[in-house]
Amino acid sequence: MFHLCLCLIQGQTPVGSWSDHLRYNTAVNVAVGSKEVYASTGTSLVAFNRAFSELRKVSRINGLTETGISSIGWSEEDNALIIAYNTTNVDLMINNIIYNIPEISNKYIPGKKTINRIRTNTNLAYLACSFGIVVIDIKNKEISDTWKPGPDSEINEVWDIAFGNGNIYTATDKGVYSAPATSEGLAYFGNWELLTSIPGSAIRSNALVWSGGRLFVNIPGPTGDNLYAYDNSVTLFSFVPGVHNNSIDNSEKGFTITSPHLIRYFNNDGSLNRTISDYGWGLPSFSQAIADNGDIWIADLNSGLVQGKNMSDFLTLTFPGPASNNARHISSLNGKTIICAGGADYSWNSMLRPLEASIHEDGKWTLISSATIKNAIRAIIDPDNNNHIFVSTWGNGLLEYLDNNLVGHFTDLNSPLQASITGNTYVSGLAIDESKNLWMTQTEPSGIKALKPDGSWIVNPASIDSPVTGDIIITKTGYKWVILPERQGIFILDDNNSPENFRDDRSIKKLITDNDNQIVNVVNTLTEDLDGNLWIGSDQGPLVYYKPGRILDEEMTAFRVKIPRNDGSDLSDYLLRTEGITSIAIDGANRKWIGTSGSGVYHVSADGTTLLKNFNKENSPILSDSILTIAIDNKSGDVWFGTTEGVQSFRGDASEGSNSFTRVYAFPNPVRENYTGDVTIAGLIKDSQIRITDISGNLVFETVSNGGMATWDLKTYNGKRVATGVYLVFCASDDGSQSCVTKMLIIK
Repeated sequence: MFHLCLCLIQGQTPVGSWSDHLRYNTAVNVAVGSKEVYASTGTSLVAFNRAFSELRKVSRINGLTETGISSIGWSEEDNALIIAYNTTNVDLMINNIIYNIPEISNKYIPGKKTINRIRTNTNLAYLACSFGIVVIDIKNKEISDTWKPGPDSEINEVWDIAFGNGNIYTATDKGVYSAPATSEGLAYFGNWELLTSIPGSAIRSNALVWSGGRLFVNIPGPTGDNLYAYDNSVTLFSFVPGVHNNSIDNSEKGFTITSPHLIRYFNNDGSLNRTISDYGWGLPSFSQAIADNGDIWIADLNSGLVQGKNMSDFLTLTFPGPASNNARHISSLNGKTIICAGGADYSWNSMLRPLEASIHEDGKWTLISSATIKNAIRAIIDPDNNNHIFVSTWGNGLLEYLDNNLVGHFTDLNSPLQASITGNTYVSGLAIDESKNLWMTQTEPSGIKALKPDGSWIVNPASIDSPVTGDIIITKTGYKWVILPERQGIFILDDNNSPENFRDDRSIKKLITDNDNQIVNVVNTLTEDLDGNLWIGSDQGPLVYYKPGRILDEEMTAFRVKIPRNDGSDLSDYLLRTEGITSIAIDGANRKWIGTSGSGVYHVSADGTTLLKNFNKENSPILSDSILTIAIDNKSGDVWFGTTEGVQSFRGDASEGSNSFTRVYAFPNPVRENYTGDVTIAGLIKDSQIRITDISGNLVFETVSNGGMATWDLKTYNGKRVATGVYLVFCASDDGSQSCVTKMLIIK
């Protein structure tokens, strides 16, 4: 007998889609157009539509070529945003279409290679670079020239560019240089003239602007910046002790000077129009400001894009997100994901990062921070209570949170945790066993301890001869497996499922030997799959201990997975043999997601012999090919990637199987005529048999679920999209003992 499920769920991201989880409450640069205002966060863009007051994200997820943004500039004539990256790659975004100009990035240039600022004039974009000026023809989407202002043929870094009185002016490391804007041959340094009347004429200038018939030049100084006004003579226009100017920008009736804690808006005649030092809320950290049409638009390092209506009513325009783009570790369980910004690198050196634990749940972000505690490196979620979490720190002990409130802070002063000789309490790996004991590893001195649910502690006396102890996992057998960094291998503890009786404990420290009898001593990650096999991520690729419960009874070999070449030679290659493996996560179908140090992410079959996907920067929106951590939400199937450039997620097609068909649903539902992705059936029992029919009972598709999810591309067996109508989804458990039916409406 079938159970009819009528749960219609909307608003979920489709399988195969990407989401970025970047920090958007920071902004480095701002570019103001008549229709849209853009702010660069340093990794992505925020775009604000002025007519409709709509805010949207622009990142690698929806088209940007790269992640690290060095500067942006706006051309009103071409309705174009020019985006420069830290790699010197360049994008043009014209009418929301992105065109890439990779020539600067591809060209070998000795020494420093950066784009410091972008200015536009008519249909050209001028890039102030560490090696000169690059001119881009926006209309033709190509580089038209490269200029070399300076005293000689040596490299002279350019910081800013301005136009006025028929001339182009450049702020460089060796002074301010000018040339007629219509001159040809500006690639030759001899066609540029040094403005010698500016005090200290041959010293560095980092910003300038032309306004009201005068050139304003900023000269950095140790006690404050000097701003000079230049026409036929030179005068000191502004000097404020302790104030260093980030940017000087033209506005409609004058110019703005932005310093970290002060914005000054001057009229064209040089008179002061307005000063801004606070918003009435928050703690400003100004990076750039541009006045336009009576308002001011501010790039703020602490608050993101800020609109100052009438220059007095300030509103932040941003998206929720994590506390930062740092992601040393991600954990995910039952719809909750926690990002730890880190505190120790792969060599376990302290990074002294402020405590940052960013929690994502139900589409919302909660940020945990501290002014005194640093280095959050791991987090674990209580499987019985999603609102109960623990965070380990590299130097400040163990933190316990309930409903996002700190309810416990364990150090050497109030627990058996031990401090180093420098007074730091180093806690690294965390794992919870079936009895709900929280196990953790410690360094200086190295050891394993457990916090029991009743608040008492277990201090295991096993000696770990290693300078550092890393992550810990607990397998189905109850064994505790510990990573030993610094080429020390692994440590295994069997407490015989009696953690407080130490007399029957067994343990071993060992290096890993592969099936070629090669020693592997660098282990980055350990993960147990759904079959109980232990997957090892090393600096020499992945390895597998099959039936790892024998590890203390015999000399075990870790096997490398062989991938058949299927070329008729009967030869095979080892899976990712030369890759540094940084993270391995197991999805609901027992398939492996493998993160690498430089080649992106690999998704392989349950046994590892079939490559299902490879995400890298060349073929996907992934933020970086350097993967730090991977976590999979067992509930939604979302695969979270922590990279060197930030965090993002991919909607996977597998989730943890349910015990029954109590909440089966399809999404999107209804399926609109313009939808091109797959439909997902979720809430299934593992390995469910799925049959989809039209309302007349004609079979159009059948499959087996990946864990608790199944997908359908909306096509029949002949490859054509099905007709408009109601379709029935028949679901049955693998043994036939349970079944259910749900419906979906499809519009062609």
